[in-house]
Amino acid sequence: MKKRVPLFSLFALALLTSFTSAAQPEPVDFKTIDNYSLKNDVRLAPGFNCMVLINPAQFNKAFTPAKTGTNSTALPDFTTQRVIAIALPPTMRKTSLIIDKIEMSGSIAYVHFREVLAENLTTKMTPLTIASFDRASFIKTVAFYKDKHLVKSFPVK
Repeated sequence: MKKRVPLFSLFALALLTSFTSAAQPEPVDFKTIDNYSLKNDVRLAPGFNCMVLINPAQFNKAFTPAKTGTNSTALPDFTTQRVIAIALPPTMRKTSLIIDKIEMSGSIAYVHFREVLAENLTTKMTPLTIASFDRASFIKTVAFYKDKHLVKSFPVK
């Protein structure tokens, strides 16, 4: 007498296999781009302003080298790198924006960042962080997450 495997059991096994083999996000190497500040004519909306910059003209329109006597700046290579930035409107509180990690899954790059608040200031500062990572042709969306909550996502070319 043949034993038959119920159709439901096969379906459940296939479903379980598909969940366990789902692609996990892969970490992406990234580099912070230091010694730049926002230009004075850049207007920021309230809250987190997330940006994906696709060419040197966009970058130069938004950012200027920070004015110190010892800094050096290098323009990112837009042919091999994707450039992202996160900024907040001017504040009287010392604020750091820190990118903790960038991951890829499928055609999406996930940028995970946090905000660190410190002491009150006597003048305003504009919190800003800029980073670059490899420009993978299969990435179609860049999504920014703060504390595991989606802030903004952008389609990219």
